[in-house]
Amino acid sequence: MKNSMMIIICLFTLALGGCKEDQQKPESEGASGVEVMEVLSTNTMSDNKDISMTIHHSVKGQDIFLECIITPDFEFKENREIKKQGEGQVVVYLDNKKWGNFAKGAFVLKDVPTGKHSLTIKLLHNDLTEYGIEQTIQIDI
Repeated sequence: MKNSMMIIICLFTLALGGCKEDQQKPESEGASGVEVMEVLSTNTMSDNKDISMTIHHSVKGQDIFLECIITPDFEFKENREIKKQGEGQVVVYLDNKKWGNFAKGAFVLKDVPTGKHSLTIKLLHNDLTEYGIEQTIQIDI
């Protein structure tokens, strides 16, 4: 009886194991004709090493995709009158001209003119004073 029960359990397990649906490949493997963007990273720390900023960027057409990772425990916030450590935003300069302020970690610079550019990202407190952390990268559109 025990042997019969073991055989039934084994057959049942085999039957269930064979009924799996085909697993789908991730989009990056399964899709054809998809353009893969190169993502580059740079890291900058402040002089007192209490905060650091890592920039991931990629270029697609005339758009620059940026991701700013600030550690530890940084929170993106809009302008405030009172400075608070660990809160703030980034300001972006394209060829030394201010492009804009961003109070979020990921954003896109759209319709950047064709050519070689210097892109500078500075970390600001929530009262818009500088943390002293900035990163300059060279971009070719």
